Amino acid sequence: MIKLPILSILITLVVCLSAALPTFGQKKITPVDTDPTKPRQPVLHYYDKHGNPLEEPVLFLADLDTVKSASPKPVYPLLYSASIGFNFFDGIMKLAGQKHASFDVWASVSLHNWFEPVVELGIGYADNKPEDGNFHYKGKPSFYGKLGINYNFLYKSNPDYQAYFGLRGGFSSFRYDITDITINSSYWGQSNNFSILNQKAHALYGEVLGGIKVNLWKGISMGWNLRYRFKFKSTNGSNSTPWFIPGYGTTSPLSASFSIIYTMPFDKIIKRKKPLPEDMSHPEDLNVPEDLPTRPQPDQLK
Repeated sequence: MIKLPILSILITLVVCLSAALPTFGQKKITPVDTDPTKPRQPVLHYYDKHGNPLEEPVLFLADLDTVKSASPKPVYPLLYSASIGFNFFDGIMKLAGQKHASFDVWASVSLHNWFEPVVELGIGYADNKPEDGNFHYKGKPSFYGKLGINYNFLYKSNPDYQAYFGLRGGFSSFRYDITDITINSSYWGQSNNFSILNQKAHALYGEVLGGIKVNLWKGISMGWNLRYRFKFKSTNGSNSTPWFIPGYGTTSPLSASFSIIYTMPFDKIIKRKKPLPEDMSHPEDLNVPEDLPTRPQPDQLK
């Protein structure tokens, strides 16, 4: 049986050991790292929207607008380029048997690669003798002109390629002859031949068109468009109705154009050469300070 003094001593030793055990195995940590070889860590300070310091950082949530609206602003200069083209679509159709043709040259100016005012000038003629007809229609070469504008849907893209919508207004004053008119009389059993010569007429018409333009090589491009035509006003000859209107065609409202195009940017058309000031006409005469700092060489940066 253990005596009371010895029991008290054992209890005291157990209490002291249990208090000292947690301190064993713990790493000694200093509040400030005084190692001079290590870089100092930045001290972060947090503030609210009023500039008052905060003890802890605050989570900030914001609704971000991820949808970017398309800007209507142009990306190219106002006077960007000038183009000239030659429409030879009717030349191809003549080889296919068409009895009339309209050939024109046109010029345009590109504004911001967006809008393109266009002027078209041409000559049209016709020579038609229907196999089952009783006349020979001959339209004399006559002048026509058109004025309009194109809207380029790809105005922010490469200017070498276009997809456009256009409007035109056209006018033509022309002459034509109708010869070898044959009228058979079943009652008398006779045929009468006569001609209607030097007929004059004019027409005012409009066009709605859509087309594309693609670059082939440097400034050379090709262009295609499909046109729907409608008359505003037209007159007839003194004794006849014209079969063909230069620049418009015949009775069909549909037509097309096929052009070879040359385009030149305005910065090449207008060469802006700024003369040197008088005191800079001879750069060697300029007084340059000897101690002017120079750009360091690569070997000096090592």
